[in-house]
Amino acid sequence: MESKVYSISELQFEHRLWKSEMKIVIGELRVYQKWLSCMSQKSQKLEFQKKIERFQNKFDIQKIHFDDFNDKINSQDSYVESLEKEQQKDISKEHITDHTHLREDINTGLKLFKELTVEYKTFCESVEF
Repeated sequence: MESKVYSISELQFEHRLWKSEMKIVIGELRVYQKWLSCMSQKSQKLEFQKKIERFQNKFDIQKIHFDDFNDKINSQDSYVESLEKEQQKDISKEHITDHTHLREDINTGLKLFKELTVEYKTFCESVEF
């Protein structure tokens, strides 16, 4: 994919949006994991416990990915701050090469998370105690 050039303020705005999305996703993951913990105590059936464990593993992996996205976003923000300090001026109107790969990774991560939540909600609706 070809990189584009954006103003730094546009990329910083995108970072703020991503950080907000990451907070929401990580919050949802905490809720889902708490509910999994409650559900796991309701039945000791092996098949049920395997499904619980599978979702727990998937949620753990998702959390790792979204924490990593946050780290990458923060790293880019730090880079921009260091440029501002180095040049001793506001550089928000200047241009920088786009972070295309990070955008693709985040969009893919969000898509996979949405698919996982649909699968999880379907599982929750099918559970009988």
